[in-house]
Amino acid sequence: METSYAGSIDKDSDGVLVAAAKCGDTRAFEKLVIRHERRVFVVVQRITNNREDAEDVVQESFHHKAFLHLDGFKEKSRFLYFADAHRHE
Repeated sequence: METSYAGSIDKDSDGVLVAAAKCGDTRAFEKLVIRHERRVFVVVQRITNNREDAEDVVQESFHHKAFLHLDGFKEKSRFLYFADAHRHE
């Protein structure tokens, strides 16, 4: 049985959610994605001027790179910046 360390998306800080995700709580990672993906999407769509490209960048940033490098996240940082930094790898 999976233990959920994450509470309400509005109450938990990114650090709490990342700590929970590092312990295997996939719902905590989903909450991080939900919290930040819209903001990233809007910025990337403005840059690319293309919805499909923006969707691809968001998918790559959160669902692939950020998840793979989650162990390297330092709780002092903002998750949003961490996810974007690993998009380029």
